[in-house]
Amino acid sequence: MRDILDLYRKGLIDEDEAQGRLWQCFYERGEEFMIDISRHERLGFPEVIFAEGKSEDQLLQIVERILAKGEIALLSHVSPERQSVLKRALSGNAMESAGRLMVVGAKIAGKSPGTVGIITAGTSDIPYAKECSLILESIGTTVVSCYDAGVAGIHRPYLSLREVKDADVLIVLAGMEGALPTMIASITDKPVIAVPTPVGYGVGGCGVGAFIGMLQTCAPGVLVVNIGNTVGAAAGAVRILRTLAKNRL
Repeated sequence: MRDILDLYRKGLIDEDEAQGRLWQCFYERGEEFMIDISRHERLGFPEVIFAEGKSEDQLLQIVERILAKGEIALLSHVSPERQSVLKRALSGNAMESAGRLMVVGAKIAGKSPGTVGIITAGTSDIPYAKECSLILESIGTTVVSCYDAGVAGIHRPYLSLREVKDADVLIVLAGMEGALPTMIASITDKPVIAVPTPVGYGVGGCGVGAFIGMLQTCAPGVLVVNIGNTVGAAAGAVRILRTLAKNRL
């Protein structure tokens, strides 16, 4: 970028040329897409490809462009059938999947910005927790997890906090009535990101009851993402960790 500005300052390229080259520093453009290739450098969290609604050809083109830039490709909302197709087409690359999430390319190396503790209320919430874990670990973040810590056994939330005691920020996932994040937030001073999962039945099924319960929490400071939004939870945790890391310097 500095080289482009130097060329412009010296009059070797005009304004339109400089603008075009600067755009290429930030975005990789295809016929039907534009990829934010500098997002990880700016925010510490990479571009995530929302797979649902895209054709297999579009997904392959986008992933290949990202890999060509030396970046890691994260795909969300990938059906099992789509995952099979992508794994065959991209077989020469490192790949890992969890739930609806798929990561293509080598994990990002470097010093971890901190530790995220991931707690689930029930075993049925684990697929969503593993999506969070895979995202975070793929970009070099340390993760500690504790599963099946829901309030149906009131002692379990306390036990879960002992297992994630070294975490800097917590992601707490729950379906049903979504009470666990409130319980956790009431007994710890760590930042809590609540993820309602589409686990449950009856009038509050598909995560609606959990979502409303988390929004209505009386524990101050709980941050709530949308139903099943594991990407948003992971991104929020990374922002907190990066701020904490800067303050430690």
